[in-house]
Amino acid sequence: AELAAFLAHAAVDTHGFSATREEFHCVDPIVGSDGKVYCKPCKEENYNMGTLTCSQPYLASEGSYKEYCDASRQTPQGCACDHESVGQVYVPVSTNASNVDTNGYIAASEAYFTRGAIQISWNYDYYGASLSMTGDSNFLCDNPDIVATDPQYAWGVGIYKWMEKMTFGTTGSTAHKQVLKGGNFGGTVQVLYGNLECPSNQWTSAIHMDMVQDRVAQICKAGAALGVYLEMEKCDTKSDCLKCEGLKEIFDSCQESGSCPDCSTWTNFVRSSAPSVTPVRIEVPTFDDWNNNYQSRRSAADTGAPSWTVLSVVYLFYCCVRSLFTAP
Repeated sequence: AELAAFLAHAAVDTHGFSATREEFHCVDPIVGSDGKVYCKPCKEENYNMGTLTCSQPYLASEGSYKEYCDASRQTPQGCACDHESVGQVYVPVSTNASNVDTNGYIAASEAYFTRGAIQISWNYDYYGASLSMTGDSNFLCDNPDIVATDPQYAWGVGIYKWMEKMTFGTTGSTAHKQVLKGGNFGGTVQVLYGNLECPSNQWTSAIHMDMVQDRVAQICKAGAALGVYLEMEKCDTKSDCLKCEGLKEIFDSCQESGSCPDCSTWTNFVRSSAPSVTPVRIEVPTFDDWNNNYQSRRSAADTGAPSWTVLSVVYLFYCCVRSLFTAP
């Protein structure tokens, strides 16, 4: 049950395991001739999720990139940052790509926007993940984009967020604890995304309204693939049982409307509330695997072609996550 919940969130946060960075903060990324990645940030209201394009670059209206930096939380509470230092930079490109428009780009390594299998963002999130994963708080602070280019850190920060992100910062429950309470999926949404997606029937942003509905669809698919069932808003114990208000209503209404067919047939595939699975070792996917899928998704956005089937993706990444916990 816990693996199904983890993979459902990861599928949503990475747009079907195809995006390594928050897409509207890194539109049309460029790898410069220096080997570094450069991003063109965009504001949500100017970003088209269907075509993955931006009608007006962020820096056209702002003098610098001001997102995901909490200036009140500096070392030792977060990575050092400010609202003025991340601005447009020169992007070195090869001679055969000299016609590429590089206006409005920032260095990806200077921004703390969302990355990872399960999202981390903001300077304090990167600080905590870096300290937890490496013992060195400066590691991810100095190079946050490694989370988007190295699968070890992409999955690592997801596991960090799952195991250590608490409801009230340094106190409260975690997603790991909530899903162990009889498969409380709603509690994991509350812990990980808080008031961005809970109450689920309350508008916060167009993107998060879509994401929380996709979470319901993805947990049905992941649960069916693994033969387990999770609850939207119920625990097997009353103590510390969190809920994401409105999530059950989304679950019920999508079945009535037919917009999430996997939820209607989910119970047909349930074998156990906690199946025993023998871990298997497979080769960890490379950055090229992620990037190739991203390019395929961009092509699909242009042509209307369907992406990978979710069932095969869930199974593939189920094996990948299990391999992380298998002793060498």
